[in-house]
Formats: sequence, C-alpha cells, structure tokens
Amino acid sequence: MSDKEDYPKEEEPSAGEQPKTYHQRKPWQKRNQYPHQQKKDPEEIPVLQYGPNGNFHIYKEAMACTAMKLYGNLGKLIKLGEYYELVEPDAKAYKLESDPTGIKKLAYHENLKEYYRELNTMKNNRPKLYALLLQYLSDESLDEIKRSDKFETIDQETDPEGLWQIIEETHKVNTVSKVQSVTKKAARATYQKMRQGAFESIITYKDRFNAALKGYEDQKNPKMEEKDIAMDFFEGLDNARYATFKTEIMNSLTSKAIEQPKNLNEMYLLANQWLKTTTKINMGYATTFVTTLDHQERNDKRPGKQQQEK
Repeated sequence: MSDKEDYPKEEEPSAGEQPKTYHQRKPWQKRNQYPHQQKKDPEEIPVLQYGPNGNFHIYKEAMACTAMKLYGNLGKLIKLGEYYELVEPDAKAYKLESDPTGIKKLAYHENLKEYYRELNTMKNNRPKLYALLLQYLSDESLDEIKRSDKFETIDQETDPEGLWQIIEETHKVNTVSKVQSVTKKAARATYQKMRQGAFESIITYKDRFNAALKGYEDQKNPKMEEKDIAMDFFEGLDNARYATFKTEIMNSLTSKAIEQPKNLNEMYLLANQWLKTTTKINMGYATTFVTTLDHQERNDKRPGKQQQEK
C-alpha cells in the first residue's frame, strides 16, 4: 500500500464528446463573480407598484408586449383598454351571386371558419391573460384593486378586460388620492420634477420622461407645444454629464447657429449622439528620491555577542 492516498480521477471525455468547461475565477474577480453574466431580459415585466413610487406606464408597456406575444389579438386589450373586436366576413363583399365556379363561396366559408376559430381562441385565453395580470401585482396594488365593488364579479368570471380597467383607474397617476384635482396636480408635479439620475442612462431617462408626460396628458392638464416638451427634456438632463452639451446648445440657439428641436425625439437624438471631447494628458517620466542610510549598525544586545566581536 502506497503512502499516497488514491483519489478518484476525473473522467475523460469519450470520443466525439465535448469536454466540460468550467468558469474559472480571475484573480481580480470577487468570489461568485464570473466573466459571463446573463443579460437582463428586455421583455421582463416589472411588478406593478402603487402610490407615489408607482411604475404603471413602464409596467403597461412590458405587459402589452408580452400579452400580444402570448395571446395575439386578445393581448391588444392592454393598449386598447377593451377587447379587440374581430371583423366577421361579410357575404355581400364576396358577390356570391356571380360565382359560377364556386371559388368565392369557398373563400367566404374558409374565412368565416377562421373568424370563429380565432374568436374561440380569444375566449379560451381570457383566464390565462387574467392570471398573467394578477401575477405581476404587488400586495399594495392588489389590495387597492380589491377595494373596487366590481372586483368580486370580475374575479368570478376571470374577466381580464374588467381587471385591466380597474388597474388603469387606480394606477395611472402616482398618488393614492381619489380627488380629481389632486391627481391632476400630482401628475403635473411629477412631470415638472422629472430629472435624469446621476447614474441613469439617457434611454431610461427618456422612458421615465415619456411616462410622466403620458400621466400629465391623461389627467387633462393644459396642452403643451412639442418644442416646449423638448426643452423640458433638455432641462432635465444630468448636469454632471451634459453641462457642456447644454451650454453649447444654448449658445447655438442664442446665436441662431441651429434651430430649436421641433419635438422630444429630435432633442433626444441630439443629446444621445453628442460627442463628448476629452483632453488627453501625456504623462512624463517621474523621478522619485528616496533617502536611506548607507549603513545601519545592528544593535545586538544578546549576551556574549559584543564580546565575541571585540
């Protein structure tokens, strides 16, 4: 028996089998930090929040995309606010009276069957869409929705149209008040205070700005011109990153070197494509002076050591 312990060997990959690969942590990486991290799903639905920190418009966009992707015409409910109505084929449009070969009649019957097939599919998918809407509600949002006197009937019928209409009524504006003048003022204040965060990308800022603008308009606040909306977006850009850009634009507008952006999208593109100039500093050779003792006598206090040296 050898002194070395026998450890199980790693299994070698068989012919034609790809060897297993493992993520190895680099010296500069923290524990459990790997070089390849999964990207965030752009279609991820956020949990709907209720109150001043609400995220209804972001939630609505994500939910609308997922609902249409999963349930087709039924999913259009999220953007329309009501069930999408299919158009039943009209026999008169096919002019069946002048159809000696019967081709028009055949086409009419095929389209009619497709119509009823799609209609049944939409009805059968209603409970699924209802469950999807409930799945992404926070506890506070669900409690507020249950306060509606319509909820009990809607819940029994698993009616996604009724549920979505309650969600819109209770979450359009980031406030818990039910007084129209208060919600109108809250939407206006949210829009006016819109600013880009210190570490927020311009794309995310634009999404939040659009959501605040939508809330402002939904509450019947005074209509604004497109140019004014663009300047409000411009004003809200982060000064730490866009101070030079703001100065250049204001000077160019004053000297009439450029025309004022006509709408929000033009202002966004202008800011997003702005090239920031950087100053390159050439580092020279640095000289470091270090002062040390050429010789340092050792103070050895061990007994008998000094006598030996003598």
